[in-house]
Order: sequence, then C-alpha cells, then structure tokens
Amino acid sequence: MTDSPSAPGSPRLAFLLALLMLTAALATNFLFYRGLVDAQDSALERHVRQLADYVRADMLAGVFEQIQAHQRMAARLSYHGLDDQAGWRREVGMFKLHHAYYHAIGVLDKDLHLLWVERTGQPNGDAELAFAPARQYGDSLEMIAQSGDFLVARPVLLPDGRFTLTFYHPIGQGDEHAGFLAATFSVPDAVERMVSDMFRDELKLRVRSRDTVIFPHPEPPDYQDYEWRAGFSLDLDGDGDEMQFEFGMSESGRVQYASALPVVALFGGSAVSLLLAIITFLALNTARHARVLATSNRRLGEEVRERELAEQEMEMLVTHDPLTGLPNRTGSTRYLKRILADSHQVQGQLALMFFDLDQFKDINDSLGHQLGDQLLCEIPRRLATVLNERDFVGRHGGDEFLIAAMRPNREDIERLVINILRSLDHGFAIDDHRLFVSASIGIAYFPESGETVADLIQNADTALFKAKNAGRNQFAVFTREMFSQAQHRLNLSRDIRHALDADQFRVVYQPIVSLKDFSLIGLEALLRWEHEKGYQVPSQEFIRVAEETGVIGRLGDFAMERAVADLSEWKKQVAHPPGLAVNISGAQIRESDFAEKLSVLLHSYSIDPALIHLEITEEILIENLMRNRRLLKKLHDIGMRIVVDDFGVGYSSLAYLKNFPISVVKIDRGFVQDLAQDKEDQAITRTICSLASDLGMQTVAEGVEQVDQLAMLRSFRCDFAQGFLFSKPVDADEIQKMLQGELPWRNKFDIETSI
Repeated sequence: MTDSPSAPGSPRLAFLLALLMLTAALATNFLFYRGLVDAQDSALERHVRQLADYVRADMLAGVFEQIQAHQRMAARLSYHGLDDQAGWRREVGMFKLHHAYYHAIGVLDKDLHLLWVERTGQPNGDAELAFAPARQYGDSLEMIAQSGDFLVARPVLLPDGRFTLTFYHPIGQGDEHAGFLAATFSVPDAVERMVSDMFRDELKLRVRSRDTVIFPHPEPPDYQDYEWRAGFSLDLDGDGDEMQFEFGMSESGRVQYASALPVVALFGGSAVSLLLAIITFLALNTARHARVLATSNRRLGEEVRERELAEQEMEMLVTHDPLTGLPNRTGSTRYLKRILADSHQVQGQLALMFFDLDQFKDINDSLGHQLGDQLLCEIPRRLATVLNERDFVGRHGGDEFLIAAMRPNREDIERLVINILRSLDHGFAIDDHRLFVSASIGIAYFPESGETVADLIQNADTALFKAKNAGRNQFAVFTREMFSQAQHRLNLSRDIRHALDADQFRVVYQPIVSLKDFSLIGLEALLRWEHEKGYQVPSQEFIRVAEETGVIGRLGDFAMERAVADLSEWKKQVAHPPGLAVNISGAQIRESDFAEKLSVLLHSYSIDPALIHLEITEEILIENLMRNRRLLKKLHDIGMRIVVDDFGVGYSSLAYLKNFPISVVKIDRGFVQDLAQDKEDQAITRTICSLASDLGMQTVAEGVEQVDQLAMLRSFRCDFAQGFLFSKPVDADEIQKMLQGELPWRNKFDIETSI
C-alpha cells in the first residue's frame, strides 16, 4: 500500500510544509531584523535629544550665572561711581579666574567711548574690535539705559578667526545712567568650557547665528550634509535674534551605540529557519509510525511540566516580589535564616544591610509610579555591578532592599558599602528621563548586632534611620547607643502626645524690631515645653522627634491657634498690633485643606490675614514646587505674608524665590553670629540684603546679640532684626507691656547715636 501525494506524512506534503515553514520563518526573521535596526536608530536619536537637553540646561545655568555676575559688576559701578577703577579691576580679575574664556571686559561712557578695558592676554586691539560695533546699537543701548535690561550684540569675527559675543549692561538706570559695562567672550572657548567633556566626546555640535556658522569656524566640510538629530535656540536678551545649537552623534558615539545584534539576528535566524525546515521535513517523513506514541508521551510530559510550573509559580508568588523578581520579605527571611545557620562553617564577617533610596518619593510624586517602578527594577542590576554571586539581595518593601554579604573583615564590608553608594552616582536612563538618586544604608553585624534575622533587620533599620538623619547618601553602623536613642525617641514621642493632651506646651514671642527707628514691628511665635518631670525640653529636640513620628501636625495646629488667640487679645488693646510670624511644618504644608483651615481660624478670631506671617524653610519650600507654589499663591491671595526662614543654610538661591510670592527673607543666625569679624559672612549677608531688596523683599536678621552686629546690618540696609540684644522670647503678658510702649531695648544702647 503506497501513500497518496496528499496523505499525511507523504514526502511531497512534508516538502511543501517545510517550504512553507521556511518562508514564514525567514519573513518573521526579517521583520525582527528591521525592528532591531529601527529600535537602535530610535535609541540613538533619543540619546542625542537627551544629551542636548543636558547641554542646554548646563549652558543656560552657566550663561545666566555670568549675566548675573555682569549685572552685579554694573550695579557696583553704579553704586561706587566710575572713580573706583582699581576696585573694578580687582573684581574683573576675580571674575576672569572663573571664566578664563572672556576676551575682554570694558567700561564705556554714555557716549560709547572706551574708558577702561581689561584683556585676557589677547593681542592689542582685539577688545576695541569687539566693542567697536556698539555704535550700531545706539537706539537699543539707549533703551536698556532706561529699562535696566541688557543687550547681546551680534557675533563679531576677529582677525584671529574666532567669533566673539558681547554683552552690554547699563551702569545705572534712567537719570542715574553713567555708561555701559561691556563683556566679550570667545565663542569657541566658551563652548569648549561650558559643554562637558563627556558630552563633547559623544556629540557633534554646531552653532549658527543669522545663518552664519560661528562654531566651529571655519565649518568643516562634512558638517554641511550631516544629519543633525536635535537642537535648541537661545535668545538671551529677548530681541528675537536667536542662536541655533544643533547636535548630532559623533563617530565614537555611533560606534558605542552600534550593535552587531541585527546582523547576527538576520543571518543566525536565517540559518535556524533553514535548519528548522530540514528538521521538519525529516520529522514529517518519519512521524507516522511514532505519532501515537509521541502524542501520548507529549501529553504525559505536558502534565508533568504543568504540575511543576504550577508548584514553582506558587512558590514564586509566596517568596518573590513580582515587580523586581527579588525575594520578598518572606523569601528574604527564609534565605537569611539559612545564611545564619551556615555562617559558622565560613570564616569571615557577616553583615546585613538595610538599603533605602533617598529621593524615591519625589520621583513617584513628580514623574509617576510607573517610572518609579522602572527605577526600582534598575536598582538590583546596578547593585549587581559591585556585589558578587554569593551576596544576597532582597526587596523588603517600597524602595527598601536587604543586602547580606560575607567579607573577611569589617573594613571590607564598609568598603563594599561605599562602592554601593558610589554605584548610584552615574544616574539611570529611563525612557526620556535621566534620574539621579542616592541611598542611605544601615549596617548590622552578626552576631554583635543580633543573632536572629528579625533582630538584624530591626537593628539595621535603626542604623538606617541614623544615616538619613546625618544627611543621607551615607551609611551608619548599628551600635547599642542607637537602641537607646530609638527608645528615647519612642518615649519622647509618647510624652509629646501626653503633653499636648495635658496642655503642657506654651507659646512665647520674640520681638522683631525695625532697624530704622527700633520700633516693634512684629513677633515670632515659639513653642516651649516644660516636661512634667520638671526639666525644659529643648525645642529643636522635641520638634525633630515630632517630625519623625508624625506628631508635628498637632503641634503646629496648637501653636497657630494659641498665637492667633493671643493676637486677638492684643488687638483689643492696641489699634495697630504688630505682625505675627508662625513657623509652618512640612506636614502642615502637605495637608490639602491647610489654607481653608487657616482661613476659618482667622475668621473665627476676626484677625486680618495681613497680620499673619507664615515662616517656611527653604527645604520645605522646594519639596514639591508645583503644589507649594499653588498653595503659597492661595495664602498670598488671602492676604498673608510668606517668609523664608533660615535663609542661607539650605539651597540658598534667590533665583527660585522669585517664582514664589515671598515677602520676607530671614537671614540665618549662623551668618550673624560672627558678622563683625568674618569677611565672608559680611559678603554673604550684604548680598542677601541687596538682592532681596532688588526683588522687592524685606530682610530679617536672626540672632542679633551685639551692637557691632546691629551697626553692620544697618549699613547693609537690612530691614528688621531679632535677638537677645533686643529681647529674649517672652510670654504674652510681657508682649502686652511692650505694645503699651515699654520697649526694654531702648535702655540697652543709645538709639539716637546709633540711628
């Protein structure tokens, strides 16, 4: 009996099926190859755009920092007049130390005659050539002399073949206009300095102005037909004359991102497809006599595999984290128990590390949980670059990980921890974002810090808490003293709640004094707590514990209501009570109904919102820029004044304050303490007072205790001050006497002499 051509298993049908399979496999393989090529091109373009964004951010920060330096230089010339040439040259000398690519810096009079010039070692005449086009901008220069803005001249090509760019800043404004400060820098030198070496190695960069290539100059021939993948424009002075920055991948960058995978996939897949077709043809020809047996064996094997997979999947669900694939809390505990049981068989030091990301919540809040989840998946991969195969990593929950490592001694353990922290410095490229995070790590050594898994985890967590409090991006080793400190925090947190219920807290007030006439213009409300055992608990201690344990919200509400109630009583005694400054915690700011609750409280006591000054630290202010900006604008619209407390110890940038409705900046006591002797403190304080005044803000100096400090603050045009020189914090009854005219500081020094 012979097979028909179409019978199952016949040679002809087997050949047709094998040919069909080969065609389908080759087509699928080609589509896969094209997908890899397209993905590689897309990744390259995304990378160029991302690097261009970083270059733009760095360049904007550098340029505007220099523009602000020019403006400060022009402002000082306006303040001191054009007679202090020696002082101006010293200032220019300091500026050139940081910005060596500046060609020349000069001073022109109102008629655009060059008065002074400082060159940077360039041939004579270059400065005059760079400044010569100033007369072309006569009308524009006249406009900035009235408005106080600045002007950026069009690029000028010097005889040495380099383009320069010149900034003109008015010296004085309006009737006080005395001339112009001209600052010229070499475009190629500035680009080389302001663009990081890391970016220049990967990127090609071209800068054009008015369709003229000013960098590189002359333009290389291959740049004209080059595929520029990203770019941006800069219009520094807003006159519509933009410079275009264009970016493409360098040859070294292309080599770095080029992959042989598409070609390997194409040829390898084709070979596999052909082999599969041959195997299919041979298998179909020999399949008839073994079909029944193979089917039975296959079914039996599938049942066995399904059972094994089900058991493995069940075990994975119980012991592993579905997001990262790492052992979860249950799986980590099981594995760590086995490590502890076997530790006596191995020589060395065993340590358990509690690893926690520092800025993870900010990433989740600002960029979304999906991006946060992708970051969590990248963390184990980054840890694998510094750990070895015997080390254990598990996910404890959230952004917390457990790491167990055995090393010959503790020095090697702590060296490993330092390498773990450094491994995060390079950032993470996720989608179109480049995320930078740090971590804090707590270390518990076995068996000194615990002989069970639970004890080691708890004590490593305690050490982690210390690392975070010490400033983050560092590690701490558990000690027995930490256990005592944790117990103290727990007891103090309990006592704070009890003290609130028992009305043991009180509010005192420190006067804020005008430095013009030494009148009482405001009060700062401060919390004090005398423990029921008879000792005074330092405010910084109980406030820190309250923040750590979540009680700060209740404390803040208590202080606000008590202060507003006292203000209501003072309002009955005097027609114009002083402003009342109250510190606001981050927990209160994060309450969705904070503004509404505060409005209801003020309304219930009939208090004008303009009398309330809300003091917020810099750290809280920028914790969530968008949300806090909306909240502060709402409070400002209600009528309350916003005060930035302890300015100078945090981010210390007046640049971001202009985006918030800030009324007052409080200069931290750390700058005031040695103000009479410390030149750096004097320079910082003078700058804060000057810039705050330019931004329409008032300044308050904290911690004033000496007449010398007072005199210097007045010379800096600081508006207000508070400190023991005037009065220590006192209770509401003492404030009542002050409001009636009994100002104790009037007897401490001669006001008439000091005014």
